[in-house]
Amino acid sequence: MVGLFILPGFVSAIRPTSALYDQTGLTTTIDATCIGTLVVDHDMDWGQTNTPEGNLNSATLRGDEVRTDTTYRENTLAASGTTRYTKDFSMDGSNATQGTDNLGVRHTINYLANESEGGQMLYDEQGTITQYGRGTSNNTEVKCVFASGSGGAAGFGGYVSAGSLMDVKEVAAVTQMGGRMISADAKTPVNLRYAFDAQGLDTDTKDKLATGSASVYQTTNFETYGKDPSSTNTTTKIDDKQNTQARGLFDLAQTVGYTSTY
Repeated sequence: MVGLFILPGFVSAIRPTSALYDQTGLTTTIDATCIGTLVVDHDMDWGQTNTPEGNLNSATLRGDEVRTDTTYRENTLAASGTTRYTKDFSMDGSNATQGTDNLGVRHTINYLANESEGGQMLYDEQGTITQYGRGTSNNTEVKCVFASGSGGAAGFGGYVSAGSLMDVKEVAAVTQMGGRMISADAKTPVNLRYAFDAQGLDTDTKDKLATGSASVYQTTNFETYGKDPSSTNTTTKIDDKQNTQARGLFDLAQTVGYTSTY
């Protein structure tokens, strides 16, 4: 596990968006066995503000406003092979607490290509949490936190993204994602975690190694600014990029994660 922590003590520290009256939820469950071709496409973009006066279609932030944009993407194509696929997905817009999640996704995938037909599985999964917000309480409308010059907002802004890619002819894989970004308690950390574990099926010749290629990645970029509402001082800055790749015959397990601290 790789943990990245925003230092506490700033009025402008990263904090979650709190749920409003619209606490919508999404769930998806898939359990499929396919001899042939299986296609799964999933794209989600979930915007949230902590104030009824906020407008997600505008770059202007209200006083003390926090916005979160959560995206999830999966594109799976398992062609000309035997596939055993399960997926459990949930997105909950109500206030989370420490130990609970707003975003949860889990896959188990077994795939074996029909090599005489050129079988292949392509898998692409990614989750991203983007946040920006005001660092001080006031009633003045200000520019987005990324704006500069006079009228620029003190606060915080940035994103964390994690996921995996596979291009394989044989694999037994488990992936799991968890994210927390909506909470009534400003001291509940914003969190994104991703776990990947892939090996081969139980075949003697390949010694339980997957065939093909896989990568696991995380990108994190966050900044916090000074306490003054018009300050352009950067007080904390994190820029972290990770990418692990395996090609050929492989067994790959990796867990990455981001956690903010108020």
